[in-house]
Amino acid sequence: MVFLQQQAAVQDPETLLRLFHFVAHHGVKLSTTTEQRVEQVLPSMAATPPRGAELWIYLQEILLQPSAADALRAMHALRLLTMVLPELKAIDALVVRDYYHRFTVDEHCFVAIESLHRLRQSTAEWDQRYAELLNELEQPDLLYLALLLHDIGKGAPQDGEGHIAAGMEAAESALDRLDLEPQDREMVMFLVVHHLEMSAAMRRDIFDAETVAAFAEKVQSPERLKMLCLMTFADIKAVNPEALTPWKAENIWQLYIETANYLNLSVDQRLHPDTQEEDQLVRTLSPVAGKRLKPFLEGLPRRYLATCSAKEILQHVEMAGGLKSEPVQLALDRGRHWFDLTLVTVDRPLLFAQVTGVLAAWGMSIVKAGAYSNAAGIVVDTFHFTDRFRTLELNLPEWERFKRSIRDVLNGEADLEKMLRDRMRSSKAMASRTKIQTRLDFNQTSSAHCTVLQVITQDRPGLLYRISSRLAYQKCNIEIALIDTEGEMAIDVFYLTAAGGKLNAEQEKKVREALEEELKAE
Repeated sequence: MVFLQQQAAVQDPETLLRLFHFVAHHGVKLSTTTEQRVEQVLPSMAATPPRGAELWIYLQEILLQPSAADALRAMHALRLLTMVLPELKAIDALVVRDYYHRFTVDEHCFVAIESLHRLRQSTAEWDQRYAELLNELEQPDLLYLALLLHDIGKGAPQDGEGHIAAGMEAAESALDRLDLEPQDREMVMFLVVHHLEMSAAMRRDIFDAETVAAFAEKVQSPERLKMLCLMTFADIKAVNPEALTPWKAENIWQLYIETANYLNLSVDQRLHPDTQEEDQLVRTLSPVAGKRLKPFLEGLPRRYLATCSAKEILQHVEMAGGLKSEPVQLALDRGRHWFDLTLVTVDRPLLFAQVTGVLAAWGMSIVKAGAYSNAAGIVVDTFHFTDRFRTLELNLPEWERFKRSIRDVLNGEADLEKMLRDRMRSSKAMASRTKIQTRLDFNQTSSAHCTVLQVITQDRPGLLYRISSRLAYQKCNIEIALIDTEGEMAIDVFYLTAAGGKLNAEQEKKVREALEEELKAE
């Protein structure tokens, strides 16, 4: 249990919130005297409760800890949670009067959060699949916050699915109180508003193309899909211990897989800023980006808008504007789970392969990547990678050397093959725990302009460089690349053209033979 050495310590809101972060991290309880002391200081704090970005930082850290649900329960029991988020008062001890819901609405939200945190300790097959998905999220804190708020509308007079409309205003109020960044706020509101969409889609034939297409149209991006999948899983599981049957768990997963495949195979629909949807974006961002925005967006795939925030789009426009002075524009950032590298430059042969080769030569492990080009031939490539040897993490000056090596390779001033040979000599290959059979799937019907190639194979150092190099040597242009890794399995989707059109039968055969030779068991 947690005891206070200094009783006056919890009078400071920051220390008080850190106390519950400690509870969430270690899974301990507050002693009775500590609870009493917290209750004593709350009335004086109620006049000016913590709010804004500072409150969100502490709540965010609590939500990410393994015992977050226990900490939230303790905060709720002491009335601290409803003091900082008064919107939750509407569901305090609220009973849903049917035989299906086991818990009160507030406890249901806590159990849903708890269900996701427990995935990492579970040995059940289905839980492990969802745990892997949870580990892939870029901002899991937003999912936990959405679960905390998703049924907030049940405290209003509406019932049934009407609680979504009723809860929108309350959720907006809570997000105002936390002062979330606009793109984070948009994600949380999407999850709150659409948290029943996946369950609704499961009432239809989840293998029907129209069902999948309609659901994908609402979701739009892979990150939203992952979050909504996990939210549906947790929401159903938190209704009662028997609610999430193996059949439902499988159906959620199958719908997720079908929709993920659909999103990957329909991403080359191009943007035209004169259409209503894109015109709205132009009007929104033009005051900042000016006249450069519209020509930059022309010809980019629609997926670009679904996966990039307004802030990122503005950054890309700015980088494109600097190409005359520096023909290779790079931005490197540190994310929560990995590093983010953005490249903006003019398209050229072997471009994608060369960048992936530099990353491999530095010992970086690519987790996700995207490659897009607009009508003017300007490329926006994004790479999310982990730093296996902590080179960038521990050596800040290496950031510039890392970016300089990319520029040198792209400008023909460095020997990439030598860099790769040096890395391979210094690295010992790790034995794979599971063996993944290589599979190459060509699809000529999913895209109007490109041949879609899906590569499923064993993940290994330098894999993406080897694949993209082979494609380049076969005179294939990578119009879009969607790179993903699940455990030791690489799932890479490439939209390919040759001489401006789809690959013909002979070209497809040569690409298949080249990749099979490259990826054969080592």
